[in-house]
Amino acid sequence: MKHARTLAACLVCLSFSSAHAQTGTYTTYIGGKPAVVDHYTVTTAPDGTLKTEATLGAPTGGMQQTAVTIAAAHRPVSFAVSIGDNKLLAADFNGPTVKLHKAGQPDQELQTKATMVLENLLWHQFVFLLDQYDETKGGAQSFVAFLPSQALDYPITIERVGTPDYQVNGQTTRTRRYHLVANSALALEMWTDEARVPLLFYSAAQQLKVVRADAESLAEAALADAPKPAEYRPPAYVVPTSFHEQQVTVGASTEWALPATLTLPTGTGPFPALVLVHGSGPNDRDETIGANKPFQDLAWGLASQGIAVLRYDKRTRVYPGKLAALPNLTVQEETIDDVLAAVALLRHTPQIEPHKIFVLGHSLGGMLVPRIGLADSGLAGLVVFAGATRPFEDEFVRQYEYLYGLDGQITPKEQAEIDDYKRQAARIKQLTPADANSKERLLFAAPSYWLDLRGYFPPAVALKLKQPLLVLQGERDYNVTMDAFHDWQRTLDKRANVTFKSYPKLDHLFLEGTGPASEADYARPRNIPPYVIDDIAAWIKKQH
Repeated sequence: MKHARTLAACLVCLSFSSAHAQTGTYTTYIGGKPAVVDHYTVTTAPDGTLKTEATLGAPTGGMQQTAVTIAAAHRPVSFAVSIGDNKLLAADFNGPTVKLHKAGQPDQELQTKATMVLENLLWHQFVFLLDQYDETKGGAQSFVAFLPSQALDYPITIERVGTPDYQVNGQTTRTRRYHLVANSALALEMWTDEARVPLLFYSAAQQLKVVRADAESLAEAALADAPKPAEYRPPAYVVPTSFHEQQVTVGASTEWALPATLTLPTGTGPFPALVLVHGSGPNDRDETIGANKPFQDLAWGLASQGIAVLRYDKRTRVYPGKLAALPNLTVQEETIDDVLAAVALLRHTPQIEPHKIFVLGHSLGGMLVPRIGLADSGLAGLVVFAGATRPFEDEFVRQYEYLYGLDGQITPKEQAEIDDYKRQAARIKQLTPADANSKERLLFAAPSYWLDLRGYFPPAVALKLKQPLLVLQGERDYNVTMDAFHDWQRTLDKRANVTFKSYPKLDHLFLEGTGPASEADYARPRNIPPYVIDDIAAWIKKQH
């Protein structure tokens, strides 16, 4: 399941004034790691029409998205995002209305007051927002932007707050600094050069930094005194001298090779071993969320107790475009194939006891534990770590209703978003096998993905397993609730080799907290508590 909404609500703004003939590249860093590269060009036709073209992709390469925006006479004309020949999203403007096209969905005709288009991750287009900002007037100035992916108008406010100079490579660099607030929620700091070309964006709260190529030294100078995001700290129960790590590759002989880390206890072994399987989304090998690294906690904590652990970057992180381009994507390609490859790697590792290999699946990974166990009957046991049981499309809606209702009210825009998710969930339930090859996108996945999960109730499938199971759950988890834990209990309570345990203080990442859980919890640096590590280690050592 989704741990939380995206940490950074990345922005793209387009207004339509004088053209800046330029080309450049922006790199987006989230939590200190490069996440997205935006390479762009801006051209102006003889009649003054502006056209921006950008390619957007992961730093590691792979499939790229193409975004094209056209504007004339200070008004948006069109916007489109494509992968190859497949147009994912398009918006065509006609005065106060916009015709919105999303792949596989009926077109919508919407009212709009926007004077600019704003879409995710195309940072170069902030230069056009600046063209609408009246420097002679100064102060905070508000505009309306249109966000095609959410079919919404929303406010964006910009204010120049200074003209700081920085010493960069022995020279003085003059900049302009702006403060921006998007949708009355996301605050950003932006630095430009004197020509108002954006050089740097920064949000400490979102752990977000965006740097234009050749402005890296300026970024270091400008952010020297900026609040630093919290950093990960290993838990006290880790004994660094009791283990070491090797960098390995999962699926090395395939087209989906994944970088991985094998944490081995000190000694010759052979050791029992555990493979860690991520939740949904493009997770790294540590399942990093903010300053939290729950998979690193597990790996180092268990290795300190004599258990080897293998963790790897998820396929959706390493090959996002290539995976999205698969015609009939399912969880088999997204997750299960790589788990089996990880287990195979361990079986050929001399320090590992091949008959004592276990798998721990978190969230989506926990939901897939029964399928993984059926696919490899030689596994010694499986751990369900906050494993989902209910249909994903229903859980997706429930999560957002919970999050938006935490403050006691749901705004009209929040309700519109929930209603859109409900519409997509209803469409998912209407899919038939004839839709398997459709390019439609529903809740960010293809129909083939949803059809593959149709009717899948993990606890019932787990009844077919011979291997022992350990089912663990945090009672403060809003992503996968105690309802799922009770599903596992009710279905499997008669099996002698299944162990259940829930923890009152723990959330979806198995981190302690108090009160109703929220997205803000994921920004607070914490570690998985020692009693969880102890429970997993003791259970593994009991298996024969």
